[in-house]
Amino acid sequence: MTKFLATLSGLLLAAAVALIEPWMTIPVLIFVIAGWRWRICAVAAVLTALGVLAWLDTTALIAGATGLVATTYLLNAATVSAPLGVVPTTIPSVAGALVFTIAAGAASVLPVTLAWAPIAAPIVVIVLYAWLVHGLADRRPEYSPVR
Repeated sequence: MTKFLATLSGLLLAAAVALIEPWMTIPVLIFVIAGWRWRICAVAAVLTALGVLAWLDTTALIAGATGLVATTYLLNAATVSAPLGVVPTTIPSVAGALVFTIAAGAASVLPVTLAWAPIAAPIVVIVLYAWLVHGLADRRPEYSPVR
């Protein structure tokens, strides 16, 4: 199933790039096909798609959708040769990708005219992420038998 999802998401990544810039589909598709064998080529496919997004200055909706496809592709391509039982697309990974994509889309729509906002935004995201992870952490004390 993981190999099927890696193949499907790789082809979806190539299709997303084809919608943005058709002639750049060829290198992305070559990297996707090579990524079925070598995982580093999967990273090259995603970086090529990212370069197309950055070069053409696409909208936040297109960038978010392509980013979700790229995330799915990397999650599945990285675990194609993993041991049996490794499942890359769990509910937390999918929910995290969706939540952060929605947050990035919402942040891109807000009219911010503060000069320091681009500097503060990554710091705020890291602090919020740390706060969220800290809240989800297991705080039960380790069991130690009394001697």
